[in-house]
Amino acid sequence: MVAGLILGLLALPAMADEADWEARLKRAADMQAAADAKQKTAEAAFAEQNIACQEKFLVNACVDKARQAHFAETRESRRMQIEANTIEREVKREQAQAREARLAAEAAQRAREYPEREKSLAEERAVADQQRQQKIDAKAAKAEAGARRKAAKAEEHQRKVAEHEARVAERKARAEARAARDKP
Repeated sequence: MVAGLILGLLALPAMADEADWEARLKRAADMQAAADAKQKTAEAAFAEQNIACQEKFLVNACVDKARQAHFAETRESRRMQIEANTIEREVKREQAQAREARLAAEAAQRAREYPEREKSLAEERAVADQQRQQKIDAKAAKAEAGARRKAAKAEEHQRKVAEHEARVAERKARAEARAARDKP
């Protein structure tokens, strides 16, 4: 019960953090997309201005001015990408720290529960050993009863065989006595 309460309490901030992380990662992805779009726009504008400059009298001055505007746009695009990457790294670092904290809390909880688990496992083993011993004793008792029955049956059979042999011997003796009497 305590374990569930502790894990539940640990999960509450994690849920809030998850929402914050998702929002920040979405913001970073949006910034990346905006930076990419800005970079593509700057490239297209530079290409157009470069072509337009070829028709002017001071071509190099026009191209330099277009290049400076392109560099300014590129710097802004890179700044946005760097900021987005920084946000992503920060979120990933926080997620890793949260995961490590959760794993540490779970390990501590397992360590606290270890004696209880060992005790319950020992009790389960004792019950299983007792049941196993009861089965062994029951089988031994059954085997002993079977051996007694078998011995009793064998004894009964021997008695019947002895009675039969005694009757046969008695009949034989009577027959011999009759034959001896009948013989003159």
